[in-house]
Amino acid sequence: MANYQLSHLDLSTRMELAFLMLNPERPWGQVSDLSREHGVSRKFLYELQEKASKVLAEALQPQAAGRRCNRGQLVIDDAFVQRAIAACMSIVPGTVRTVRTLLGLLFGVQRSVGYIRQSAQELGAAALAYQQGLSLPILALAEADEIFQGRKPCLTLVDGRSFLVLSLSVQAHRDETTWGSILLDVQKQGVHLVDVASDGAKGIQAGVKAVSLLIPLRPDLFHLIREAHRTTQRLERAAYRAIENAEQARRAQEERALPNRRRAECVNGLRQLVSEFTVDRLCNSMSFPFLSARRLWKSGQKITAHFSTASTMAAVLPAWWLVSVH
Repeated sequence: MANYQLSHLDLSTRMELAFLMLNPERPWGQVSDLSREHGVSRKFLYELQEKASKVLAEALQPQAAGRRCNRGQLVIDDAFVQRAIAACMSIVPGTVRTVRTLLGLLFGVQRSVGYIRQSAQELGAAALAYQQGLSLPILALAEADEIFQGRKPCLTLVDGRSFLVLSLSVQAHRDETTWGSILLDVQKQGVHLVDVASDGAKGIQAGVKAVSLLIPLRPDLFHLIREAHRTTQRLERAAYRAIENAEQARRAQEERALPNRRRAECVNGLRQLVSEFTVDRLCNSMSFPFLSARRLWKSGQKITAHFSTASTMAAVLPAWWLVSVH
């Protein structure tokens, strides 16, 4: 907020000095007397007279008759800038420089970072004084939490039924004494706490016990659901890992049993193929060499279809020889 450079001269005193300076019949030497009495220079008094004269002349100019038309124009004065700063600090996330940029882009108003920071502090102090002066005779299902702005804890107390913010303040500590003071201040305003829900912070629990509140202290649903969700995710990951390990073990067991099964299938196939070459067919094949070669070629194709690798062939060929001999 803007302040007078001469802080000992408030608004009413300046208005009185302006009236005296505008008096055309003021006695001789009155300017010097006023200068000595109020500790200001004669130049300051004459400048004050000139400002007051300009303001009166502008206010007394002839105006158009009737009510002033509504042109839909926005009057941007200091009060409007203060409201804009309060709205931006409450709604727009960011820092003081973000608010400074918004004021310039939206309203064409340029304010320094120090002006905005000082205005925010004064608005916050006024809001706190107004809130503490309210009488709130309600039954509150309080929800206490500790949120952080940077490294500074902001202790919050909200009514879970109406979502009324009972207390919201930046504190240096979040211990038993601080929480106890907040709970006592809320009770002084007429709030009757039915219970308190929190995330289990030690400062909140100790503060409730310190002020001797005979109310239940309950865990809040948000942290319970969050912890349950984390536990569920952890169990799901463990279950999927166990399923994957079981599947890998099953596949490894099947791969280990696969060579023996293939060898048995190949031996059975060879027995069936060799059984086709009976003594009679072999004798007939000697009379018809072309037919024998053709049957041997087809048999070779059938045998090759049972072999996938050279090692399997090497393992089966001795069995083929024994079957063909016997």
